[in-house]
Amino acid sequence: MTLNEVKTHDTSTAVTPQQHHTHAAEHFEHAAKSHKEVAKLIGAGDHKGAQAHTLVAKEHAVKAQEHVAEAVKKSAVVAK
Repeated sequence: MTLNEVKTHDTSTAVTPQQHHTHAAEHFEHAAKSHKEVAKLIGAGDHKGAQAHTLVAKEHAVKAQEHVAEAVKKSAVVAK
């Protein structure tokens, strides 16, 4: 996935809580990279490009939260 690419998200690719947390961490890393790019683009005066990367960062943050929620659900089942 590139920084500008946003795809439909499927959390079923992760099965265990550990896998969900790993995927969440990867999404947060992508979000951080997008935010760094936003800073560079703003510095270069490219506010339209910065806005696009901000949306990508937001998407990755949402996807990360979805994985965390799935991990919590799966952890609750394991804890019973």
